[in-house]
Amino acid sequence: MKIELFGAAKTVTGSCYSITTKECKILIDCGMFQGDKEETRLNFEKFGFNPKEYKALLLTHAHLDHCGRIPKLVKEGFKGKIYATSATKDLARVVMLDAAKIAFYDTRYENKRRARNGLPPREPVFSEKDVHNAMKLFKLIKYNEPVKVGKTITAKFFDAGHILGSASIQLQIFDHHRCQ
Repeated sequence: MKIELFGAAKTVTGSCYSITTKECKILIDCGMFQGDKEETRLNFEKFGFNPKEYKALLLTHAHLDHCGRIPKLVKEGFKGKIYATSATKDLARVVMLDAAKIAFYDTRYENKRRARNGLPPREPVFSEKDVHNAMKLFKLIKYNEPVKVGKTITAKFFDAGHILGSASIQLQIFDHHRCQ
């Protein structure tokens, strides 16, 4: 098994963890980087992994730094299931749609500056369409009920009390079967 951190390491934003077993890859969270210009530029960079290779994403809660790049993940080829509580799904939709609108206006402003400096225009990190595509992948879970996210991984969500719908996630990994 291999665990990699693609955010929230040496910074508190951009939460995104990868767990790779012999046969399966999953993510926990896929958040947006927030803060100074250097940190927010990370949102425009490629992921440090291929989103198409992942079978599932487990979402702990709907704060932007935990769910904000899910639409970008889907835009770049993620087609797995997104496991979350009902409240987290509902709140994540609102947060991600808001982020898409902000990205649109920020990019429009940024492109005016880029044009003055002779630079090519930039596209927003993701659009409202990408949010809607991401929402189709959500699979609702209930607290305290084990859910198989693949033949090798079972997850159980526990109420974290952080925000409505937030969860701590316990994983059981049996690294000898093929993921579904």
